[in-house]
Amino acid sequence: MAKKLLNATTVIAVVAGLSAGIMLANYLREPAETPEIFTLGEAPDVTGAPGQMPEFTLPDLYDEPHSIAEWYGRPLIINFWATWCAPCRREMPLLQMAHDAAAATDPMIIGVAVDRVDDVRSYVAESGYTYQMLVGQQEALDITELFGFEFLGLPFTVFTTANGGILKIHIGELHAEQFSEYMKIYKLLIKKEISLGVKFGLFEQSKGILIYCFN
Repeated sequence: MAKKLLNATTVIAVVAGLSAGIMLANYLREPAETPEIFTLGEAPDVTGAPGQMPEFTLPDLYDEPHSIAEWYGRPLIINFWATWCAPCRREMPLLQMAHDAAAATDPMIIGVAVDRVDDVRSYVAESGYTYQMLVGQQEALDITELFGFEFLGLPFTVFTTANGGILKIHIGELHAEQFSEYMKIYKLLIKKEISLGVKFGLFEQSKGILIYCFN
């Protein structure tokens, strides 16, 4: 698909509230065209975040190592959390609900616990969470540095495309309204009803609808 740079004649009209974690704007290149632009919220207050998911390997709860790349082929929602983190615990039911409802092409939920494996095993067993879990202490903490920003605390969540391209880094607790908006964007992407722009100011058009993703 052809990619076009924004120019001085571009007009962006914001038509949806930031409180929902998503904006909808019109990008008017010509009077006859008014394609919609969906965005995954405002850019996080970070610099140097990569466009591609960093490669890493961590063990699961049964000490089996997994590379994050083994799950490419599906979009991923990678949630960094810990058992001692109250906001992390509050958002986990949302992730479990998404896991329970997911079809084979829907985003896969992966938890990355920056924690002791025994504590994570106990908490997951008691709480009944069944989505994929990886765990590490310093190893998991080191992975957070691969995103190109100083570690800001937990939780944070990385939304990726099926090939590991980073759509959004959400810092802080995920709330139901925000998560719902992210899932709507994923469904449109999976159905190919919108296409993807992965850099600031770069867009691809499909059926007159565009998506603009902040890295």
